[in-house]
Amino acid sequence: MERMLERKPLHPAERSAQPALVCVTGGLGYIGCSVVARLLAAGHTVHATWRHCEAQDSSACAVKTSLDALPGAAERLRWFTADLLEEDSFDEAITGCKFVIHTACPLIMGVPAKRAYERLVGPAVHGTQNVLRSVNRASSVEKVVMTSSAAAVYDDVPPGHTHTEIDFNLACLQGGSYFLAKTLSEWHAWAVAGQQSRWRLVTLCPGSVVGPPIAPSYKSASAQMVMGLVDGSQYLGAAPLGLAALCDVDDVAAAHVLAISIPEAQGRYLLAECGTDLPTIAGMLRVMFPEHRVPTRVLPAWLVVAVLWLMGDQEGIQWVMKDFHKRPVDCNRAQMHLGLSFIPLKQSLRDMVDRMIEHGVVPRGMDNTKKAA
Repeated sequence: MERMLERKPLHPAERSAQPALVCVTGGLGYIGCSVVARLLAAGHTVHATWRHCEAQDSSACAVKTSLDALPGAAERLRWFTADLLEEDSFDEAITGCKFVIHTACPLIMGVPAKRAYERLVGPAVHGTQNVLRSVNRASSVEKVVMTSSAAAVYDDVPPGHTHTEIDFNLACLQGGSYFLAKTLSEWHAWAVAGQQSRWRLVTLCPGSVVGPPIAPSYKSASAQMVMGLVDGSQYLGAAPLGLAALCDVDDVAAAHVLAISIPEAQGRYLLAECGTDLPTIAGMLRVMFPEHRVPTRVLPAWLVVAVLWLMGDQEGIQWVMKDFHKRPVDCNRAQMHLGLSFIPLKQSLRDMVDRMIEHGVVPRGMDNTKKAA
């Protein structure tokens, strides 16, 4: 927790907010565990959810152990088992809470089109539905903060268009399953929120999330991407994959806590430090970690698209072909309303790889002392 707060100190609004009971769904996820840690640091009491199956997952148990050891966790952190597809399973965790932060979502990239609804879209939408049904049954809830995605923002628009919170991904029905899942989940949340007046909804739309995790878990797509660039597995070449709206995990966690700490926070917030592509990230990592086998070449786009097509990975094809990372993004609303500033991408990558080396998931290399300043 100390290192998290060194990178991203609590904002004045977080420090001055009245301590409250907050439910965090997906408390063991890459974003969720950082949100839990930040809530504890701000003095809140947390009801965090995890799934039955995670009790048998050594990686998930390691994350839970790390969170249970944080200052204040013994007194103010309680765990509840809940599953997105089990109706009423979130009732106990949400009952009595003033705020609900919904980060839980299945994240399975490259799902074949024939199984997209079964494995990703359906669970994401039904999970949001089940959580909000529990919210509607809990009279104590005043605000829900939902983790959406830049995938629910980026649309097929003319060149030169600057993406903001008013944009919705209307092309998702022709896109990949991940785009569809995130967009339909957010649409459903806004539909449910509009049918009542007791609680308000805030949705946060980060792009690819990078940066050091609060606990030793590297299952997220972005963690796997960065790991592949420094562990030698992609040494033959980096794919020309565009990554729109990159954002540090501690910025994303801060945005969630600020959204409940600032009474006026409402609507959507797009979160991005910058957009770039995989070869550019590889170039940054080569300078910072010269002792690692970071790819020096860029794979031909036609080859990458052909492989992704054979794999049925429509999301990957979109990110290669549509150059989302070259489209301007305006995050002034998050900066103005939440007082949020963004950690530079170079620092996020350096800290993330340093943490991977510390946790032993990436080798130290031939001579880690040669790291560029």
